[in-house]
Amino acid sequence: MNLRLRTLVALASLILSFEGAAQSLSMVQTANLSKCTGDSLRLELNVTGSNMSAANGFRVMMAPGAPSTFTVPNSDTLDIVKWRSVFPLPVGTDTNSVGAKYVWVIVSDSITASGFYSIVIQSTSPVLWSDTIQVLVNVSPQSEITAISGGFDNLHTGGPDWGFCFGDTLTLYANTGQNGYQWFKDGTLMTGETNDSLLVVNSGTYSIEVSNGVCTKMSADTIINVFQPTTSVVHLPAGMQTLEVLDKDGVIDSLGFCETEFLQLAGPNSAAVGTSVLYQWLRDSVDLFGQTFTVPILGANQINLSTNEGGVYYLETVWLPGGCPDTSDAFWLFVDSIPDTEIQAVAWPGQTTVSLTICENDSTQLATIVSQGAWTYQWEVRFPAGSGNWTSIPNETSDKLTVSTAIVSGSAEYRLVIDNDYCTHTTSELLVNVVKLPTIAVAPADSLALCAGDSVLVGVTGSSTSYLWTFPGGSYSGASFYAKTPGVYVVAGTNANGCVNYDTLEVFFFTVNANAGPDQTVLPGSTVQLNATGGLLYYWYADVPTYFSDPYNPNAQTVPTQDTTMYVVEVLNSYGCFDTDTMFVYTFDPATLVPDLSNVMNVITPNGDGFNDVFDLSELVRADSCDLVVLDRWGAQVFEQKRYTSGWDGSTQGGDPLPDGTYYYLLVCDDIIRFRGAITVVRP
Repeated sequence: MNLRLRTLVALASLILSFEGAAQSLSMVQTANLSKCTGDSLRLELNVTGSNMSAANGFRVMMAPGAPSTFTVPNSDTLDIVKWRSVFPLPVGTDTNSVGAKYVWVIVSDSITASGFYSIVIQSTSPVLWSDTIQVLVNVSPQSEITAISGGFDNLHTGGPDWGFCFGDTLTLYANTGQNGYQWFKDGTLMTGETNDSLLVVNSGTYSIEVSNGVCTKMSADTIINVFQPTTSVVHLPAGMQTLEVLDKDGVIDSLGFCETEFLQLAGPNSAAVGTSVLYQWLRDSVDLFGQTFTVPILGANQINLSTNEGGVYYLETVWLPGGCPDTSDAFWLFVDSIPDTEIQAVAWPGQTTVSLTICENDSTQLATIVSQGAWTYQWEVRFPAGSGNWTSIPNETSDKLTVSTAIVSGSAEYRLVIDNDYCTHTTSELLVNVVKLPTIAVAPADSLALCAGDSVLVGVTGSSTSYLWTFPGGSYSGASFYAKTPGVYVVAGTNANGCVNYDTLEVFFFTVNANAGPDQTVLPGSTVQLNATGGLLYYWYADVPTYFSDPYNPNAQTVPTQDTTMYVVEVLNSYGCFDTDTMFVYTFDPATLVPDLSNVMNVITPNGDGFNDVFDLSELVRADSCDLVVLDRWGAQVFEQKRYTSGWDGSTQGGDPLPDGTYYYLLVCDDIIRFRGAITVVRP
């Protein structure tokens, strides 16, 4: 707390100690008090005695010199801008309570003569007068921006500001004849700007502080905005059928459309009162050297431009007031021409004449007279001709079309829709007449089965005038003939219009697969069980007179009369077709074998020591294909292997070890017994 405040607090404490005394007002005189007009002045006021009335108000009056009395007519009433009660605590804004207070007032700008002035404070309820203090008042200098050069009244923003065009400058001028100047921008001192004029290059709020050597004064703010017009070009798509936006971003500045339509481009309009815009549309052009340059479009000086020509367009504007120029970004227009062509029938390769009349199973080809790679195509068909609706043909999007009944079942009209990016052209239609095929049907059926070697009479009926049969290994011209070769028979019938229709007949042989069963090896005098399959009826016979239990039984029994007997079975199926098969029966008596131990092994010792582990007959077999059959001493077969040379280790057919002992074997090569012998199996 400073000395003056401590003094006020002590004085207020003394006054409060006489509670109930008469009310009074007093001010503290500050030594050498000096202010400029327009400055803020803080007064120190003490209210003593008792609190003022709640209806009380205060008036601060200032008069030149030292008047004996103050009246409103001969005084300046100073505006009170702020109160603060400093005692008793707490600090607040109370004005009527007993205590010490600060009062802030503004020294009036209406004072025109410097000198000493007296100040007094008057209360209204009750009416009291404080003592008088003295203050030296100095008249502040005039501070204002008196002129602006290079700018204009900025009506474009709708606010009270001044403007200049982007890229230009303007100059502010202050009142002259003062001792000092300091320019401010947006409330911040501008370093080095201490002249009575200022060159402005940026938007901002500008003011100047002027000094007369004693007092300074800040001018009113002047708002200055750089005006940079924006010339945007938009398109007006209403009513356009072919317009396509080509941009990939959010800014539309690239459009395509067909030459049959006109596109409206529109520039910006000035919405602010008192403003206007001048327009000039521009377009890129190319000189004789291929260089691009921009030229104005003659007569195109309105806000809108209507065009059906491709190119790069710009809009040049001048904004008034101010005359600020601007040019829009490029606006690209791509205008396509109509793909003007028609369709015609064209010949197939090798065809000499072209016709729009085809058979049901034939086709003709339509194509454009002129085509270009940039065009896209869609073929359409109207069926029935003259009364149906036009529909797109799926997947037919080239400049050619193969017309057949795969599209529609009869005569129809065809046309082609051609797109050139933005232009669409529909050709004239062509009528394709479809002639019915002749009827044709094979007899007696579509498929026939024969026994091998048989034949069957086949024929054809229908509306054809001639017939041609083709089949495996031959052909026949006529309606009927005998077929005896298995396979597919195709008959082609041709009518008076030259249209050909086809039918097929499949002739196949019944398959009989006779099976006489596997060959057998038996002891002499044994009864052999035969087992035939593959048909309905069977008959057995042999290459030598042989006994059969029942030769018509597929499972007949027989007793062979020689070492090798060939048995034949004839098999008949349910359709009367037959087949034959053979099997051999070998008789073998192990007791009659005379082993030849000089060249053939007679003992094997399958113990894995690498010596005599397997029965090796490679010297006997050599390069021939021989089968090995091993029998036990009772004649039962225990092992058999086709194409044997070596490898039997005394095991059964299933791989189980046979008991030690003597076994008998046959080596059969090309159905002839090459060797008979005995082999002893010994496992050490």
